[in-house]
Amino acid sequence: MKKSVFFDFFNRQSDTGFKVLLSDGCENIDYINWNDFLLPACYGDSQEEYQAIRNECALFDVSPMRKIHLSGKAAGTLLDTVLTRPVSAMQSMRGGYVAFCDVDGILKDDSILYKFSDERFLLMPSDIDHSLHFDSIREKLCIDEDDVIIQECTHEWSGLAVQGSLSATVLHAMGFDDVELIKPFEFVEISLDDSVIQLARMGFTADLGYECWFNPSLVGELITRIELARRKLGIPLPGYGLDALEVCRLEGGFVVAGWDFSTELDLDLDMKRSPFEVGLGWMVDLEGENFVGKAALQLEQKNGQKWFKRTIKADIDLDLEDVGQLYANIDDEEVCIGMVTSSAWSWGLGKFIGNASVSSKYKNLGEAILVGANGEKYIVTLGREPHLELVRRNEIPAKLEKHP
Repeated sequence: MKKSVFFDFFNRQSDTGFKVLLSDGCENIDYINWNDFLLPACYGDSQEEYQAIRNECALFDVSPMRKIHLSGKAAGTLLDTVLTRPVSAMQSMRGGYVAFCDVDGILKDDSILYKFSDERFLLMPSDIDHSLHFDSIREKLCIDEDDVIIQECTHEWSGLAVQGSLSATVLHAMGFDDVELIKPFEFVEISLDDSVIQLARMGFTADLGYECWFNPSLVGELITRIELARRKLGIPLPGYGLDALEVCRLEGGFVVAGWDFSTELDLDLDMKRSPFEVGLGWMVDLEGENFVGKAALQLEQKNGQKWFKRTIKADIDLDLEDVGQLYANIDDEEVCIGMVTSSAWSWGLGKFIGNASVSSKYKNLGEAILVGANGEKYIVTLGREPHLELVRRNEIPAKLEKHP
């Protein structure tokens, strides 16, 4: 395992512990292993990093994201069969949020997909290697290897997420013009030092934000431009870690593979879910292409899904050990109705928030009982909408602030 490319630039605390973790090749509560990169919970102070995202702008090193390049005349055909909605008809120079399932309609992963042209795509799933799954489908479709070339290219692209209310302003200060005109999920290519930066209006913070993808040789140039923006705008532009990201994504009601649903890396039979069961039904086109898992999902929707995704919130900070069980008083009996799949304290909302998976029998309940790690019982509110929906995330054009 190794440091991600912006670690030393972002880090605001001693990395002695990090060096020990690198030598031991392990992870702990302060760092996670993401595709053989160790990423920190924070670079200094999690709450300050969160406030920077919501009130100004902060930066995240997305370089460890797995990247799969698909090219060739049959690339679109393969993806239309793998993914739960067709992408061959998608406009070029657009990104999208996509999902794929097994034959039983169980969610294997969710992902970001960039379409450069009809014959070139970049897929960014979680930290799971799906190459065998893709190859097996290619063989079933009798697609020649020369007609779709699948390449793992994780280390060929570095990435920087620029997130928060001032993110467009920050990119302007870094020398990137007209970024405010980029629409959500759209991307442009910018020439820089005989290379190209792919700049997309995307992110996982439920806020205005952008993601930059580039050759690792440009990291030094990007750092120089970040420092320039700091001086121009007079703001710290800190790096943020996984703690701040977790709070932001939960405020937006976003789900994460391995937490809100099980994957083959962390197989938990109790957490196997379909896209509909984790709130991703909008990503499934049951009238479209004959994708893997379509028949099973059609049957599920005909007979009724077993689980529903809900958001939760409470007014006090709760200490949960992994997954917390949810209960309700039904006919004077305390019945288990589901579980909390991920949770955090939101500094901005001043509430304990999270995602939950609730049995279909109890999908209309508005509150539940949650048992904390100390055995105490708490009342939590169950909801269907995100905790926070910032208008600026989808504003066109994005707002620019004046700077000296």
